[in-house]
Amino acid sequence: MAEIIEKGINHSTPGWYLNAKGIKLFLTEDAGMHAPVEFFTDTEKSVSPYALTPWQDERPDLSFCPLLQNLRGDFFCMPFGGNPEPVAGFQYPPHGETAANAWKLDKAVEEGDKAVFEFSMDTTINPFHIVKHFEMRSNHSALYIKHTVSGLEGRMPYGHHSIIHMPEEGEKMYLSTSKFDAGMTCPGVFSDPKNLEHQYLASGERFDSLEKVPTAFKADPVHDYTTYPSPIGYADLFSMLSKPGKTPAWTVCVYPERGYLFFMLRNPETLPATTIWTSNSGRYGFPWNGNTRCIGVEDNCSFFANGIKDSTEENCLSKEGWTTCGTFTKAAPSEICHIQGVARISGDFGRVVSSDFADGKVIFKDASGKTAEANVDISFLGY
Repeated sequence: MAEIIEKGINHSTPGWYLNAKGIKLFLTEDAGMHAPVEFFTDTEKSVSPYALTPWQDERPDLSFCPLLQNLRGDFFCMPFGGNPEPVAGFQYPPHGETAANAWKLDKAVEEGDKAVFEFSMDTTINPFHIVKHFEMRSNHSALYIKHTVSGLEGRMPYGHHSIIHMPEEGEKMYLSTSKFDAGMTCPGVFSDPKNLEHQYLASGERFDSLEKVPTAFKADPVHDYTTYPSPIGYADLFSMLSKPGKTPAWTVCVYPERGYLFFMLRNPETLPATTIWTSNSGRYGFPWNGNTRCIGVEDNCSFFANGIKDSTEENCLSKEGWTTCGTFTKAAPSEICHIQGVARISGDFGRVVSSDFADGKVIFKDASGKTAEANVDISFLGY
């Protein structure tokens, strides 16, 4: 175990270093957030796609919202979203205990061409048991992640919350997704000026293209959210929903100057939505302080980030037949699987326009026909 996992500190935060199959990952003990993560560690130049919030080393007192203490990389939320009021007598912290409380190490082994790591938590609010499972595989620049929930009865939203880099000034990032069937900006006020926050997008508006997302401004009525940085000084949220298909739904973020793309694969049966959170210095209150620049790419089963009440009650999306929460039973465990990975690209690689899954690979193609590929096992997602 000592060769592939080691207890340690990263940016003043206790956790574990997982190191196997060309991937080195740090997992925080509290909240189970993974970042930094280095892919291609067995080569001369590794790739680190996940972002960390700027206050990590300062360790300010964030006990009022444990989620913020270690906010970085990817983590699993259950219930997903903010939860400002009790539901059925239960009061949950933002993004749930899974994004706040301590995880414990259960397993770290190498099994042939893969390394397997497992961590678990027993929640105390409406108690359930959850297991966080990572796989790192030989010649795969991807993390295979599974969360298994048992002992829970009822309905609850959930999801992954990946935080990646907002490109710097003069740099571009291109975001694209597989075909989606519904797009909508966050209903209500996402960034309230009363909280020293500002949003660029209109509230609760529909869209069918990331190139034309409705804004709150007459001078720029629709904005192109395929190209980043997003508008400076604003924090926004919007979602795309997909029906199940023969291959996984995907989101790809292309960083030409950095020489890689970041991809996420999901099965819409369990994760019907991808929610994008953009923060380009748009929050000026504590601890954001106007200097937090990142992008959240959040695959989920939830009504935006509105929390358990809005997600489990009837809402404008559930009225249209979309699933905005999971239904759990004590009779059988539930599994939520996800794949997150990277691929190398050339400096002139553009926005991805198509994908092909064949022969144990995913091949992404940009508008000019250039391709980038990665080994991937989509059977992990149920295909």
